Amino acid sequence: LAAEQNAKGTCSFACYCGKDAISNGAHAGNIVREIAQIAGGNGGGKPDSAMAGGKDISKITEALNAAAEIVKAKLK
Repeated sequence: LAAEQNAKGTCSFACYCGKDAISNGAHAGNIVREIAQIAGGNGGGKPDSAMAGGKDISKITEALNAAAEIVKAKLK
């Protein structure tokens, strides 16, 4: 999930992983961190839920498009 904060020119990302995904190697904190880095940001959190911020709203689509490959790389 991503949201633009136009007034600030920034964005936020959120990620949630269910128990089955976690047991197969997914970690919401690591996933959302990698996604946010594409948009010039950082963040993290717990294995099941995490949030991150980005500094470049023009990169939101690119970051979300990368999510599937990021998740695939994490899974066993």
